Amino acid sequence: MTVVMATIQEAMAAAVAHHQAGRLAQAAALYHAVLDAMPGHADAAHLLGVVHLQSGQPDRAVSLIRGAIQQNHRVADYHDNLGSALKALSRLEEAVTAHRQAVRLRPEFAQALYNLGNALEALGRLDEAATAFRQAAARRPGYARARFNLGNVLAALGQRGEADDAYRAALADDPTFVEAHANRGGLLLALDRPREAAAALARALALRPDHAPALSNLAAACLALGDRDGAESAARHAIAARPDLADCLLRLGEVRQRADRLGAAADAYRAALALNPALAEAHANLALVRQGQGLLDAAEQGNRRALALDPTLADVRSNQAYLLLFRPGVTAAAVLEAHRDWDRVHGAPHRGRWVKPGKATAGKGPLTVAILSGDFRRHPAGLFAVRTVEALPAHDIRLLLYANQTESDDVTGRFRKAAARWTPVAGLPDAEVASRIRHDRPDVLIDLAGHNARGRPGVFARKPAPVQVAWSGYMATTGLAAMDALVADRHHVPEGMEAFYAERVLRMPDAFIAYDPPGDDLELPLVPPPCLSGGPVTFGSFNILTKLNDGVLAAWAAILQRVPNSRLLMKTKALSCPATADLWRGRLAAAGIAPDRVTMVGATNSLDHMRRCASVDVALDPFPFSGSTTTLETMWMGVPVVTLPGETFSSRHSLAFLTVAGVEGCVAADPADYVERAVSWATDPQRLAELRLTLRSRMAAGPLCDGNRLAAALAAELRALARPH
Repeated sequence: MTVVMATIQEAMAAAVAHHQAGRLAQAAALYHAVLDAMPGHADAAHLLGVVHLQSGQPDRAVSLIRGAIQQNHRVADYHDNLGSALKALSRLEEAVTAHRQAVRLRPEFAQALYNLGNALEALGRLDEAATAFRQAAARRPGYARARFNLGNVLAALGQRGEADDAYRAALADDPTFVEAHANRGGLLLALDRPREAAAALARALALRPDHAPALSNLAAACLALGDRDGAESAARHAIAARPDLADCLLRLGEVRQRADRLGAAADAYRAALALNPALAEAHANLALVRQGQGLLDAAEQGNRRALALDPTLADVRSNQAYLLLFRPGVTAAAVLEAHRDWDRVHGAPHRGRWVKPGKATAGKGPLTVAILSGDFRRHPAGLFAVRTVEALPAHDIRLLLYANQTESDDVTGRFRKAAARWTPVAGLPDAEVASRIRHDRPDVLIDLAGHNARGRPGVFARKPAPVQVAWSGYMATTGLAAMDALVADRHHVPEGMEAFYAERVLRMPDAFIAYDPPGDDLELPLVPPPCLSGGPVTFGSFNILTKLNDGVLAAWAAILQRVPNSRLLMKTKALSCPATADLWRGRLAAAGIAPDRVTMVGATNSLDHMRRCASVDVALDPFPFSGSTTTLETMWMGVPVVTLPGETFSSRHSLAFLTVAGVEGCVAADPADYVERAVSWATDPQRLAELRLTLRSRMAAGPLCDGNRLAAALAAELRALARPH
């Protein structure tokens, strides 16, 4: 018997040596030999099971390891490896049970805790997984892999600050941990810290230059830093490293899209979808490209496909509601229903946790008003609000500004100066932003974005303030049950239209915004109408292509036919894309507008843009989505804007601004009247000249640019909402 035992011990020692050296076939043969000699040898059965697990045969591993446990159920390793085999078979609940048993037997067993965390993560039980990874890291100093997985789980939970701590701890344990550098770079990118992200990604790429996800994220970081060439190069290298990875093509599409190369961006998104037709983000991004090109049907189809694949995409549902505003024949009732659809899906789950009236600051002293925006900068929403916001403190308003942005400019400086507190929130999850606002207890929370880019409807759906108000940055109802009021005026929301807004309508005495016109660096002198120089009459449109449709083109064609030798200037950044410009030359020609009568201009600097505004005699407003900033800019240069309002908020901007500025003869009743009014202006150069001389001064001295007048009215309305008694 002694000889036999010695032989078995030698066989086991040889088997383990082969096993540790990776010679799995030789190890398996010896484990089998031991089991033939001693069928109840638990270690041999267990280790043979591990060989099968490592060889991709987890079902055989489970059978063998269970046999070992029957022989000796008090060995933690057996239970831990059984859990790993069960996880490989996707029997996750059983795997969790096995790993927990291993930990019960050996509470200090860091590997079992780590494996338990992996099984819990696979089950989606992320909070429990985080606990397991923390315990694993605590029990084994230098356990970089456990800290890394903890970072991944915390990032998935939206606990991004703690996730960054975990990644940095993993890198302190192992500075050469490529995936930790790469994932930390991706996290910093999500936190809107692109410079730090680029540094982390560069460290990952120094260790592994062909790391495709790191290259892809580096492209996004470069893009955020304004380095378009670097972004394009990184995206191309990512594709070269992993041509089979759809996400790399997705990033290339984003790079091209940001550069207004819409046709090339569409090509990249289509290539991504050829690799992965179920990539919802690619469908959504392609929809945005089509939207930018003015192809509404294709944009809507892309959004629908993205939502079918992933119904949780709140931004896509926002964009789908926004797209409706551009549809010919759109009604206020349809707009309300589309926006309420967003609230039914994404807002309703938060209604039980709203801050109730009476939970804000005391009723005495200044009213505390918080404003959340990503556009505290030289952006239309910022320029519509800044003069009023600057004036609000003089009306006993204490301002808390929550900035969903990382960039800043001169307008940002003005907002910050008006604020009692400035809080950056870019990159923070909605729940965390809402929590911060709730902690600060404002009386009123104002939204400057709605469902537009950088909007945070998910924050407002949580209602972190007792009174919430939409203003300035979105041209429709938000549809949110959590939104109490909408800042408007009698021009945008006439009497009798209140039923088509989810919010209570607050009518300001003039316009709902106060325009901040170009500063001294863009202050161009007024010049006579170009047609007075003997040249042809020039009509102009400075609106995005999304606003144009067959009805608009038909009206333009009729105008150009009625005014011989007249020309049309179209200027918008999407026309920087040759493919998009070609598309629109074709659409114009099909509408009866000869290409040689049209000048197309893409993106330019602000000074050249204002010069282009002055270079037209009459501006043609699109319908049913009117111009807003473009209308004010052309009016500032003394140019009349012919408009055709409808019943929706977004169709009535030009009507409001022209009326408040006292400009007559521009508001049409129907398409035929629109044509007549445009022709009337174009054939009366003296009238054009008089408007050029007076309109800017009327705007500057009147309520359209009077931030203090609007601030007084807005402050009174906000106080009545927040302190009704």
